[in-house]
Amino acid sequence: MQHRSAFIAFLCLAGLIVPVISRLLAGTPNTLAWLVDLASHWQGLFLGGLILFSAVSMWREKRMALLLLAAPLPWFTASESAPRTTAEGPQLNVAAVNVGLASRRPDALLEWLDGQGIDVVALSEVSPDYAKALQVKSSLAHHRLEPSSGPFGLALLSRYPLVESEVLRDADRIPRIQATLLWSGQAVTVTAVHPMPPLSPHFHGARDEHLRTAAQQNGPSTRPGLLLGDLNASPWSTGMLGPTESGYRRATGLRPTWPAALHGLIGIPIDQILVSRHWAVRDSGTGPVLTSDHVPVWANLILRANGTGQ
Repeated sequence: MQHRSAFIAFLCLAGLIVPVISRLLAGTPNTLAWLVDLASHWQGLFLGGLILFSAVSMWREKRMALLLLAAPLPWFTASESAPRTTAEGPQLNVAAVNVGLASRRPDALLEWLDGQGIDVVALSEVSPDYAKALQVKSSLAHHRLEPSSGPFGLALLSRYPLVESEVLRDADRIPRIQATLLWSGQAVTVTAVHPMPPLSPHFHGARDEHLRTAAQQNGPSTRPGLLLGDLNASPWSTGMLGPTESGYRRATGLRPTWPAALHGLIGIPIDQILVSRHWAVRDSGTGPVLTSDHVPVWANLILRANGTGQ
């Protein structure tokens, strides 16, 4: 039993190192790069296993405690987070929610959005029926809807005017919504995304390219930007490399968002809000489990240094 526990502990240690290997293989269109990146998502599971099985092994081999020195690795290997602040000023409350394709009624969602004071929300898996109900019931009067009977329907809802909104598509015809938000005298580029999940080496590369292109095209570098949705990529995935290279940082944390069972306790954080360098985060978190197998995420943002990003 002790030997088996030690073996599993070392396997979990290897799992915690996987994000480093995945990034070394980034851009390599082969099965190995795909499989390694899939493994990189599960840092919470590897961390829990390392702690548990190292503790069991320590009863016989005290030196197994050295493995616990690797416990902070998930925080170091995750994509960079946006700065936190307690500064005062106009605040923008943002959310990203995968509503679940089977959902037909948005009542619970809209109640939560109103209660949370959300100003802008990106919705994934929006069906035509769901989109119709949103148009009738939502207090977020400004919107761009791109519903679909498949899993890639999107919606962008806002309390503030959305102008220059358009639907852009990647090589696999997967859409994203890009719009300019007029908020507090400032133009903000907002992009709602839900790329293809990495079900194969091809779609692994397609997801990474979708997120990279979305970040690159998210408005001028002098304008604040938001990139949000079900990214189908965790903070440890190569999918985050493109947005990071374009200056985007995580406004949301590392708490799992899928699957929603046990409030994401044993899942992975693939629903995210990414922000340009112009923003700081006052607060962020996850919402309640609604009608989907995803947990919503939200962030309370404030512009840094009058929006200069300095």
